[in-house]
Amino acid sequence: MASSSVSKKLYDAFISHRGPDVKETVAFALYESLEEMGFWTFLDDQELQLGDSIEPSLKNAIYYSSAQIAIFSPGYAESPWCLDELVDMLKTKVLFIPVFCDVDPSDLRYPDKGVYAPAFAKHQKKKRFSKERLQQWKAALHSSSLISGYKFNTSSDNVEMLCAKIVLAMQQGVGKPYVFPRHGEVAKHKEGLHSDAAASTSTSAQVKKSSLLPRDSRPVGLESKVKGMVELLKNPEVKFIAVVGMGGSGKTFLLQNVYKAVKRKYHHSVWLSISKSYSLKNLQRDIAADLDLTREIVNAEVTEKKAAELIHARLKGKKSLIVFDDLWAFFTEDNLIDNLGLPADRDCKVMISTRNEQVALDLSARIYKMEFLSDEESWRLFCAYAFPECEGNRAPPHVKEEGRKIVKQCGNLPLAIKTIAASLSNTRVLSKWALKRHELERVVAPSGEINPVMKILKLSYDSLPAHLKPCFAYLSFFPEDAEIKAEYLIYLWLGEGIVPAGEEQWDVAWDWLDQLAQLCLLQVYEDFEAFSFIDRHNLNKYCKIHDLLHDLAIQISKENKCAFSVEEVSTHTIAATGWCRILLAKKGVCVVKTISESHPVYLRTLSLSQNEITSIPTNLFTTMRGLRVLDLSSTKISTLPASVGKMILLKVLNLRDTDIGELPECVRHLKSLLYLALPNGCTQLPEWISELQCLQCLEGWHIDRMPKGISKLTSLRALRSSYAFSKEEVESIGLGGLANMTQLQELSLVITHEMQMKRIEQGTIAQLVKMRRLDILNDTCEETELLQLPENIITSMKHLESLRLGRFVVPSWICEFANLKELHLCYCECSDYPELQKMPNLVLLKLMENKSCRELPDAFGESGGFPQLRYLEIYDFPLLEEFPELEGGTMPCLENLVLEMCPKVRRVKGLEKLQRLQECSIEDVTQTFRRSYSGRILESVYGKKQDPCKIL
Repeated sequence: MASSSVSKKLYDAFISHRGPDVKETVAFALYESLEEMGFWTFLDDQELQLGDSIEPSLKNAIYYSSAQIAIFSPGYAESPWCLDELVDMLKTKVLFIPVFCDVDPSDLRYPDKGVYAPAFAKHQKKKRFSKERLQQWKAALHSSSLISGYKFNTSSDNVEMLCAKIVLAMQQGVGKPYVFPRHGEVAKHKEGLHSDAAASTSTSAQVKKSSLLPRDSRPVGLESKVKGMVELLKNPEVKFIAVVGMGGSGKTFLLQNVYKAVKRKYHHSVWLSISKSYSLKNLQRDIAADLDLTREIVNAEVTEKKAAELIHARLKGKKSLIVFDDLWAFFTEDNLIDNLGLPADRDCKVMISTRNEQVALDLSARIYKMEFLSDEESWRLFCAYAFPECEGNRAPPHVKEEGRKIVKQCGNLPLAIKTIAASLSNTRVLSKWALKRHELERVVAPSGEINPVMKILKLSYDSLPAHLKPCFAYLSFFPEDAEIKAEYLIYLWLGEGIVPAGEEQWDVAWDWLDQLAQLCLLQVYEDFEAFSFIDRHNLNKYCKIHDLLHDLAIQISKENKCAFSVEEVSTHTIAATGWCRILLAKKGVCVVKTISESHPVYLRTLSLSQNEITSIPTNLFTTMRGLRVLDLSSTKISTLPASVGKMILLKVLNLRDTDIGELPECVRHLKSLLYLALPNGCTQLPEWISELQCLQCLEGWHIDRMPKGISKLTSLRALRSSYAFSKEEVESIGLGGLANMTQLQELSLVITHEMQMKRIEQGTIAQLVKMRRLDILNDTCEETELLQLPENIITSMKHLESLRLGRFVVPSWICEFANLKELHLCYCECSDYPELQKMPNLVLLKLMENKSCRELPDAFGESGGFPQLRYLEIYDFPLLEEFPELEGGTMPCLENLVLEMCPKVRRVKGLEKLQRLQECSIEDVTQTFRRSYSGRILESVYGKKQDPCKIL
């Protein structure tokens, strides 16, 4: 029984503690941290089952553990159970880790004199235990005091940091590397078996940029399909057009390209993702956003019938294009088209994509069947993803034959071809290609299935490195067709413990995200398409996952008993297993009662986002001590239960777009929080916010008061608030305090006093060397008095990607920001404009509200200028008369041009040379300019001369 052979161990660690002292704080937090890192851990109430004999179970757990952890608290010696455990733990001679929680080692060394003296006096007085037993207890305490351990103060120290240190000690002492959060290993755990999950092998901290592509930059066999669809749209007799094809055949991709090519021909164009289930109210809200009806429909909370009437009135008599992507069913008794308020006339064109041809027939639509790629098109697509680094994507001769056989097994389906090709892109070993072909032959063997693509995708998942599998499975957290903000996804990974802790945790997470993109299991891209004048930051990385891959992520999560909807958790099968890490509530489902009754034991993530709940029971979270992620965004709750404060391991709390007013006091106890999104009604931060020392992202755009201790949040990476410090706060808080926030990467400042500017000139901002997005608005003086930025910023902020300046003189050295992708200049002096056209990575440029500029530099139009620029907006230049002549080869990537409130512009030469221009918004300029140039631009883009006054 006392064998120390690790191979016979049932547990990696045994935790001894006195429940009333540390159960809800240190003990459970440590248990969760060890379990998260793959260590099977014994904690009495987590492992003992009803009917177990307690004493033998405890002794077995102690003697069959590879390490012993004793949490010594002030009441530890009051428990004979704890003292007996300690004696047995020291007999095993394995790794022993003492934690001195609110006690000093000297209290253990001299138990008759320290805090344990009253407990031993009580034991002696009752005479329940022999002198020999009492002496054994004291000797065990004395021996423990001589072993190096960890001191912890529950009132001031961070439990997350303590747990991280102990986990590291376990990794070094027991020798077990990091493995994934366990999925469905309950039975094996009880049998004493260990998971064989492989450790992470990723060592790269360099984020690759090649996957950050807009949508899909490698289309094959698309041109003729787009042309055919455009011709169908021109037919005045056709109202409904349906693209029909199996999953993975490229229906959505085709519609995206058609929509992008023609949407500027219509007064209104709307894209709607429908998927398997839809909410009429939410679809009406999506349409309202595109038709500028948000105030009338969303804010006014009108009925569905009234919303349909408002939409109908807005679209009637106007040329409109509505796209329904992935429409699964259409029923006469639930006529989606009519209920949305779409006009019946031919001016309103409707395009749909569907896997069900009956949907197209019910609509009497003109059907465009999605044909498979030809063999040659399939091979070209395969080569584009398998050999991206080869000139012309040509296949090396020695793998060409195997490659052709692999393509044939993919059945000419684009999604299957891309994922398999991407999985082979890092190897040229012929035997591995042959192995992949044999695997494909096995999974696509005739089995009666029409579409084998899901099996092929599953094969791509099975071949993933072990560290990427939980990353992919976690995509089941998001609804189908969701546009996922990459940063938020990474915070969820961190919250769940999928990414190992460490200084390079963020670099590793971004690298893993990029690996999934390289393998075509999701798309990662920088979204500039929805930019507007009021946006703070347009430079955001987003993810999108194909609906079949999303189905695969859900399937994998369910197989591992990991992620379920509320309805599924309430069923007998899942409720009986008690195993669930991620719990999702669908829109419009009454969830609170179901969750309260189901009590999923291992819940780590709970999302009630976009559910129309108005309140949460006060005791809902009392049993969810292990919760790591809580997403309550876009709900109607107005209060947060105090029981939230019991979830001391919570790392992600999303309260965005809720009806909560002030940040509740219970959040103060969430010392492990990494991400906090404040409710819209929260205008002030409490003083205790500085106690959340682990916080990395704080979002709250409506804050009008900052606490004095905000600069104590030294782990903060993003402070998303455009708050303007008062003069008193400048003196008490001080911009100088920002220098302590060395991890800060995002910051918005409104300079309201000269004292602040002096702080900036003294180099405070320049010390933030990790800064990536910086907004500085000068509000200290009249518009005519512009400030100068200190040049030391350029030498320190080498990673800056987004810069927004308001009322500053544009310095000549601004062009030296080599990584800058986004530049906003508001009320800035531009007459002596620096050579922005030479900036190698600038993607978006906004020049706004310049009251004195009469002409832009000629260099703006030089050939080779702005090599990466895709979006250019010039807004409110009342004196601008001359636009530089554009030479051939200038702005070769420009896709979107906005020229608004520039009434004196008389001419632009060479605008038609912008070969990739897709959208052109020109307003409040002279009518001469409209007639001479807008029509030509639109003609070059759309193939037919249009009247821009009607289009724009």
